[in-house]
Amino acid sequence: MNRVLLFASLACLSASALADSILIENVRIFNGVDANLAPGNVLIEDGIISRISSETINAPEDAVVIDGGNRVLSPGFIDLHVHLTGHVPFSQGDAHATVAGAIANDVARHFLDSGFTTVRDAGGTHPDLARAIELGTIYGPRVYPSGAVLSQTGGHGDWRHPSAPNPMLEDGSHYIYGDQAVIVDGVDQHLAAVRENLRLGATQIKIMGGGGVMSDYDPIHSLQPSPAEIRAAVQAAGDFGTYVLAHAYTSEAVRRLIDNGVRCIEHGLLIDDATAKYVKKNNVVISTQLVVYRALKDLPGITGTQLEKLAIVLQGQENLIGLIKKYDITTGFSTDLIGGMYPMLTREFTERALYWTPGEVLAQATSESAKIIRMAGKLNRHGNFGEIREGWVADILLINGEPLEDISVLRDPANNLALIMKGGKIVKNQIPQ
Repeated sequence: MNRVLLFASLACLSASALADSILIENVRIFNGVDANLAPGNVLIEDGIISRISSETINAPEDAVVIDGGNRVLSPGFIDLHVHLTGHVPFSQGDAHATVAGAIANDVARHFLDSGFTTVRDAGGTHPDLARAIELGTIYGPRVYPSGAVLSQTGGHGDWRHPSAPNPMLEDGSHYIYGDQAVIVDGVDQHLAAVRENLRLGATQIKIMGGGGVMSDYDPIHSLQPSPAEIRAAVQAAGDFGTYVLAHAYTSEAVRRLIDNGVRCIEHGLLIDDATAKYVKKNNVVISTQLVVYRALKDLPGITGTQLEKLAIVLQGQENLIGLIKKYDITTGFSTDLIGGMYPMLTREFTERALYWTPGEVLAQATSESAKIIRMAGKLNRHGNFGEIREGWVADILLINGEPLEDISVLRDPANNLALIMKGGKIVKNQIPQ
């Protein structure tokens, strides 16, 4: 960007970032649902989309007017599976929580600068980080936090070193790894842990429902936790009007989770056809990811055991995608990037476009993910977003290029996201005035 354009952009940003009324004219609107573009204009008032029209909109006198230059206008993107505090490189070992927090600041910035105005943190990030972003202390997307992940002893969230004592058997805290996980065994402890997460501000609950790649003690086929423990977590979440999401790969794990009330499965790479049909019948979500499994093997610090387990689950990825398409299972858009992988965020768009059309991928990243976010019920205090609709929150992107034809333009957000608006506030504007 040249200096004149930079100064013009900064001037426009400072004038419009806090404006009560913003009129965006001359755009082609992707509404988040339909894979077509409708020419029109959009008026935003007090952070809400107040009017959408193909005709001229007479804006209030004090409104900031932006000429969209025939760009594509889209809802802000949503990632359903992030770990903002999970990006300490594996090669650095068990770093202090302050390191994870410092890195999380950069991770949050990268997400918003890439057009992701909302993320669901799938465990490990304290709700205080969500509040800090909401208050403007930290720059980043709107965060729906799950709080500490719940894991049984020796489960996927048990990240202790082999020689570390079991907090269940010691007179100490059950929280481990900078409070990113809590070790719980038995119904009472599941009830207490869920209630504590909700007390602290979690909007949904994450449990580990089966063996995982990045944990050392649990084979992929292992089932976690018991049916009674799952029901306890679901009950405590349901008492607050929200839901449980669960890590799981295998058909056996997924069926146990669904049978005991879990509404959202994370990953699911090893399920069979009958289980996929069961998922659809029960209106359960499978939030799955592509890039993380394809790139994880190259990260410094990954162990031989982890690579072996990675190879097992990766074998099921394309089969799962086929099952999601066959049964029209709600999946949304999610990445699960960890260990410093967050710069790969926008690669998820092009990897998904190998299996879905660009329009389908964009719908996954907007309206479909927003529908899943709203499963938090009354704990969703941010309103409706994810679509360009009158009365909905103004999370808006202006895109250079034609993402419905070539989604790869989203791989370069620095140059191809001309405007980013979160909740009616412009956080980036590179449109010359």
